[in-house]
Amino acid sequence: MNFKERWTQLDPTHRKWITWGSIAVTTTVVLWASAAFFDGSSGPAQKKRKEIVSALTDHDPRAVGIDAINATIRAQGAQISKLAQNQKAATDTADALKQVSETNKQLQEQLARNEAEAELMKQQLEELKNGQAKVQMESESKSNGSSDGVDPTAVKTPSGGDFDRSSPSAVQKHPETYFASAPQPPEPPKSGSGAKKGDTTKHIRTVTATEEEVDPKAEKDHEMFLPAGSILSGALITGMDAPTGQGARKEPFPALLRIKKEAILPNRFRADIRECFLIASGFGDLSSERAYLRAEVISCVREDGGVIETKLDAYAAGEDGKAGVRGRLVSKQGQILARSLMAGFMQGVSEAFSVKSVPTINVRDINSNSDKAYNPVMEQALNGEALQGAAISGTGKALERIADFYLEMAESLYPVIEVDALREIDFIVKRGQTLKLQQ
Repeated sequence: MNFKERWTQLDPTHRKWITWGSIAVTTTVVLWASAAFFDGSSGPAQKKRKEIVSALTDHDPRAVGIDAINATIRAQGAQISKLAQNQKAATDTADALKQVSETNKQLQEQLARNEAEAELMKQQLEELKNGQAKVQMESESKSNGSSDGVDPTAVKTPSGGDFDRSSPSAVQKHPETYFASAPQPPEPPKSGSGAKKGDTTKHIRTVTATEEEVDPKAEKDHEMFLPAGSILSGALITGMDAPTGQGARKEPFPALLRIKKEAILPNRFRADIRECFLIASGFGDLSSERAYLRAEVISCVREDGGVIETKLDAYAAGEDGKAGVRGRLVSKQGQILARSLMAGFMQGVSEAFSVKSVPTINVRDINSNSDKAYNPVMEQALNGEALQGAAISGTGKALERIADFYLEMAESLYPVIEVDALREIDFIVKRGQTLKLQQ
């Protein structure tokens, strides 16, 4: 059976699938052949083309990217900075050398001027010496000259011999002869009015001690200002039992605080007031079980002996950061009330043992059998039961008085907040205060 007969015998559906598959295979083969022909892969005459790696340049395109440019710029910037530093160093060296040369030049000029001035002063000194010697010789010749032509340099000695004034040995041997013929001192010069110096009026000047002026700047240096909000940290030297009564707020109890740290001021500033003393006073609060303290006076002694004492408006804060200092509540009213209750209970118990006399009236005669009434007769109350009743009644009244006493004592007592010594407390300044040095 040939292909045509088989084709005719096939089902139409199978023939359709075979037709479409043949068309798809043929199309695929044709497209593959065309692609191989046009890209030059087939044929011996076609040369294989070179693969293009870089589209813009012959180098790697990553080398011309933004990262490479940034790296190049950074390297050039570093090189420029290094060159600028070297140039600056060279310029500074040149300026220093120039300044040194100018300084040397100025020193040389100053040295030359000093030498010229020294030479001039030397010449002037020689001239002064010569003039002084000449003036001295002239004055001696004038004072020692005589009218009979005697030589002033030759003077008779006490022994009759000639004395030569120009000889130093003669001056040493005969000093009294030499100074006896010495020239007289010149007369004092006259003033412009023609009067002598001794005739001038002498003026007396009176000098009085003046009080030293107080320098306000020096006073300001001794002052220190604590602004509002400053924190003073210290420890209690004396503890306190802060009362919780109604009158405790008007008359608070005192306490002494020793400041152990520098004062913390606003804006991270500090003030050195360590080892200063702070007087505080406070009262207790029963509801919060805390003692509320407020500052009264702060006192300091400087190293130079100056004393600072001034009032301070501040409140205390405890370790928990709240206003007031937490303490122990101590109350003795319970004991007093318990005693009062015991006294009242004993009074009630004593009344249970009490006996009471009942008054009776006898209207009949005991010795008579008739029904005739007689005058009433009172019974005698003095017996053993009466004594028992009196004793119990007295005991009850005494116990009642004791109960009243304990009640009055309980009213006068009030709880206290006990704060121990050596507690770390911070005081916060409520109003700024200047610490002035006491005069």
